[in-house]
Amino acid sequence: MSKIERSALCVHGHFSQPPRGNPMDRTIGVEPDAAPYTNWNERINQTCYLPNAQIGNFKGISYSFSEGLMQWLEANATETYSAVVQADHAAPNYPSSGNALATAYNHVILPLARKRDKMTQIVWGIAVFKRHFGRAPLGFWLPEMAVDLEALKMLAESGIQYTILTEKQVHGLPMNGGSGPFRVELPGGKSIGVFVRHDALSTELSFNVHNLGGAGHWCHQKLGPARKTAGPLVLLATAGETFGHHYAGEEQFLHWLITHEAAQSGYKVVTLDEYFLSNPPQHSITIEERSSWGDQPGLTQWFAGTVEHGRDTTWKGALRRALDNATSDVDRVYEELVRQYNVDAWELRNAFLPALFEGQSVDEFIAERLPKMTKKEQTTLKALLQAQRLTQRMYNSYTFTDNQMDGRQPRYAIACAAQALALAQEATNVDLNDRLPLDLAVMTTPDVSLTGADLLRDAVQAYQIGAFS
Repeated sequence: MSKIERSALCVHGHFSQPPRGNPMDRTIGVEPDAAPYTNWNERINQTCYLPNAQIGNFKGISYSFSEGLMQWLEANATETYSAVVQADHAAPNYPSSGNALATAYNHVILPLARKRDKMTQIVWGIAVFKRHFGRAPLGFWLPEMAVDLEALKMLAESGIQYTILTEKQVHGLPMNGGSGPFRVELPGGKSIGVFVRHDALSTELSFNVHNLGGAGHWCHQKLGPARKTAGPLVLLATAGETFGHHYAGEEQFLHWLITHEAAQSGYKVVTLDEYFLSNPPQHSITIEERSSWGDQPGLTQWFAGTVEHGRDTTWKGALRRALDNATSDVDRVYEELVRQYNVDAWELRNAFLPALFEGQSVDEFIAERLPKMTKKEQTTLKALLQAQRLTQRMYNSYTFTDNQMDGRQPRYAIACAAQALALAQEATNVDLNDRLPLDLAVMTTPDVSLTGADLLRDAVQAYQIGAFS
């Protein structure tokens, strides 16, 4: 095995921010704890995204951005947004490949989503990636690195060639380890590539970068010696906000790592796309079903909650049931309207946002696909498609990562549910507002005196959601 093959290093940063604020106009508003900035997106852009952009870090790493963050950067931080896009465009083989990976459109934990919602998240995620970067993605970041075979099969069928997992999520790694890429065989005869991050080194970066003594010292002490046992490629994967937000000033650590110290330790810095195209998967591995980067088996922390270390988060189960019931009510009236025209409601939904990204108006989209609809039905369908967007948005992973029942993310999800039901009710005259308050009334925790029903009332008042007034 050549020295170059044993010396490849890739750093992948996943950048994301939770959705907050008004579910209809998507404005965040003022967040006092982000002072002296208006909100946390502004603050983190100034401490993390912009500094990384200005010193060129995006040109030397692989990265993925949640769509909510990319949309905010595009509208509010154009210098950062342009740097992220241009770093991908500057890749040697663009547009065949680049630095960026796609991700699920609403940052949904895919193994916990229904099959049709998984497909929507993948189709919309790929479509918006094409809008931002002008090319089809080769790789796809799984939110929370949560995986199951069904999601991998859908990714492969959608043209995605690889994703990233942790060491504990896979079985059958070769004796010399390494980060791959490896091959996972899928039902139906397809396969997909998987890069496996170096967990120990990635964890050091994620949680201890401030104490590593700088990039040079860390490379000499840890990264350099890892060449002897880590295989042809070492992949470091972490939250992008590590470099500048979680740890102030550490965008400099990343900069020196990828521009100088890695090479001094015998590494060639590569991107995942670049390495994948030069090193197609050979060795087959299997995955741990319904696993993530986290410690809880079966994704428990994101669908049922736990009672652990004195903290009770079992309210998450009640919240998810309430959201599921709200989604079912919106889906029912949407499907009933579309079914009479012999159109698959979920294929129609999948096509909706990609059509808008390509320049179609909502009216043009409906007229093209459902030309026999009456004007009144077209107006109803417009409202129901907006309600579908809201129900997808409320399952963002941050809804269930937030361990405070009355935190910003659970409040946002409840506001999305209420607004979706209100839109659907107003459009169809079907009473849909009775179940959500009852479902949320059982969302409780010893840590907070409020119930989920109280959070619903707060959202209704804050955003004037008429159906629940």
